[in-house]
Amino acid sequence: MSASRSLHRVALTLSAWAMLPGIAQAEGLQVAPVSVTIPERSGTVWLTNEGGEALRAQVRVFRWSQDNGEDVLAETTDLVASPPFVSIPAGAQQVVRLVRTAAAADPAAPCEQTFRIVVDELPAAERQAGDGLQYVLRFSVPVYLTTPACAELDPVLTWRIEQGSEGSALVVANTGQVRAQLADLSLVAAGGTRSDLGGGLVGYVLPGQQRHFVLNSAAVSGGTVEVSVNGSRVVAPVALASSGQ
Repeated sequence: MSASRSLHRVALTLSAWAMLPGIAQAEGLQVAPVSVTIPERSGTVWLTNEGGEALRAQVRVFRWSQDNGEDVLAETTDLVASPPFVSIPAGAQQVVRLVRTAAAADPAAPCEQTFRIVVDELPAAERQAGDGLQYVLRFSVPVYLTTPACAELDPVLTWRIEQGSEGSALVVANTGQVRAQLADLSLVAAGGTRSDLGGGLVGYVLPGQQRHFVLNSAAVSGGTVEVSVNGSRVVAPVALASSGQ
């Protein structure tokens, strides 16, 4: 497994853990906003220390792509964080600027470029010397570099059911130029049976990519999906693909 793939899996696991009710509100590092869109040269994120002691954090930027529905992070210099290391007193805030470089501003670049910033709270030096465990937070925040031409575009999604040797799967493909953030996904079969495939955020489909959702039913004959796409509620038809497509 590559280092970038491994990092991404850890980042998503810990960022999801950090966002659980009761933990997201706990004292310590907080990051806002939860996603960043940069239409021009730069954007900002705010790091807040809600704890009673000073903390240190590292901010790294990765280019974000997908391969067969799996998220992949790769090191990049097309977008840089300044400063990359911060020390935040108790109760204080620190702004971090995200600046696109000349390569990212290339007119030939895609309509929307996708990145993630990974913010790690660093262990306190005096605690590292102790024998006890120290829990620190990691946040993984999506960042989108856009152009005026694509600012008003929506993702173009098609949905289908695939029947395979391991059962049925709902497949969504994005043939548009911008990402699709999916939430609160349900499949309503032709006979009216509803299958809830996830409440809250269920994943992203980047341009030119697709994502699979395994179904419990052995066979599903089309129907419709009900889903939130980039914050808007959508009802869309589901086609039945041939076996093994």
